[in-house]
Amino acid sequence: MGFEKTDKSHTSKQNSAIRKQLASFRKTLKNNADPERAVQEKRYLKSPFKFFGTSLPFADRTAKKFRKANSDAGRDYILELAQKLWDSEYHDEKRLGLRILQFHPEYLDFSVMPVLENMLATSTGWDFVDDISIHLVGAVLEKDKKVYGYLKKWSASDNFWMRRASMISQVLLFRQNKGDKKLFFGFAGKMLHEKEFFIRKAIGWCVREISKASPDEAFDFLMKIKDRASGLTLREGAKRLPPQQGEMILDIR
Repeated sequence: MGFEKTDKSHTSKQNSAIRKQLASFRKTLKNNADPERAVQEKRYLKSPFKFFGTSLPFADRTAKKFRKANSDAGRDYILELAQKLWDSEYHDEKRLGLRILQFHPEYLDFSVMPVLENMLATSTGWDFVDDISIHLVGAVLEKDKKVYGYLKKWSASDNFWMRRASMISQVLLFRQNKGDKKLFFGFAGKMLHEKEFFIRKAIGWCVREISKASPDEAFDFLMKIKDRASGLTLREGAKRLPPQQGEMILDIR
């Protein structure tokens, strides 16, 4: 019984602390709002959410400042705070929640994948999808290969944002000549027929990142798909190839 009371007390204190922190973040965002930027960003991102008009660098500074001031913040607190921010009607607060997670990499492990999957599934634009996939899912993937199971599931999703996530979650690994390139090539091959811009772009983007460390692998893949891939995919994928290889890819368009 004593433990139950202590546990409830702890939960109550944490909820209170989260409410206070959310109020503090809201005040900071309001104080740094830029109405003109808010209108422009909402239009550019075609977002259904409200905007304060703060920038990504501002979100990074705010998240870093929070981390420094709350160095003893526990896992449950950080995850709950990030979720509350994600549930906000304001784009800026959603973004801040993602940055707070990014700046607490010690809490990014396989157990958070259901949370990240839900965030991806409820994303409405490329900015959130890319941020979650590359910086959050990618961080977990580097620690635990079981994440590939999620990528396989997402690659077959009816939601094209999830299909995009299945590919770009390996971007940071590809830059280091790591990751499962064979798995990506399989995903990409099955999506070549798609007309969706963000899928075509993602395929080319990933091949471009692969080409930085493994140009021959990237070139071989592009040669195999050149008769089926979109011009966008080929142009994006060939950007970092040696000139002669790039010309061999692009002269067919």
